[in-house]
Amino acid sequence: MTRTRYFQITYRFNDQRHVFVQPDTHMNHADAWYYACLHSGLGLSYGHDHDQQNDDALQGHAQAGGLIDVSWEELPN
Repeated sequence: MTRTRYFQITYRFNDQRHVFVQPDTHMNHADAWYYACLHSGLGLSYGHDHDQQNDDALQGHAQAGGLIDVSWEELPN
């Protein structure tokens, strides 16, 4: 059985720092950018697959919309 883990994601959007906790079974760089796009309200770019293979497209979309400095860390249980 896969257990849910908790990750703190931090980002800057329009010069304001935001922090939120995202439950998931795993996290990586592409996942953090994906969740930050959704959390910020920026959304996803239409017509693109948003997965690890298209991390550059997602990050470019985010940065063009003012979302930068995405980082994440796993929270202790």
